[in-house]
Amino acid sequence: MKITDIKKKFHREWLLIDVAEINKATTTPIMGKLIAHSPHRDEIYQLLLKPPKAKKLLIEYSEDSFPKGYAAAF
Repeated sequence: MKITDIKKKFHREWLLIDVAEINKATTTPIMGKLIAHSPHRDEIYQLLLKPPKAKKLLIEYSEDSFPKGYAAAF
């Protein structure tokens, strides 16, 4: 499923995605399979203590901006 479609389906939720396809030119994930979703980031991070059998995992927030009090670092 397209990652953009997954994000549209789960409004204001954190997503854990098994990435299936990446745009090689931009290294942007394009396709994947949803493993879990939650409005609470900690629930998704808790799943990483016993990571699912996936080669490439992506944690993504479904909206373009983070909830108040959150930030991203690259």
